[in-house]
Amino acid sequence: MRKNCSGQFFLLPNRIFDERLSPNEFIVYSFLVRAKDSAGQSFWSVPMIAKSCSMCASTCRKVLHSLESSGYITISKRFIGGEQKSNLYTVNKI
Repeated sequence: MRKNCSGQFFLLPNRIFDERLSPNEFIVYSFLVRAKDSAGQSFWSVPMIAKSCSMCASTCRKVLHSLESSGYITISKRFIGGEQKSNLYTVNKI
């Protein structure tokens, strides 16, 4: 038996099951919870999120905007050297 299982699981709030998310919203929200840092933020690209969640990029974008509209996440644009990079996704507490 392994003594240190750090990084082998992540926690979702139980309340997420009461939130009536669509299956795609649940998958993307779960991915962002898994990918976030201690500040609740991650900056994965849409194509990488989509690939990890087994969906196309356009569906992923729609789901991300739906999650933002519902208040589950906040999306901020990131610029480095005047060039836009992947967005910053902040998971909000529910």
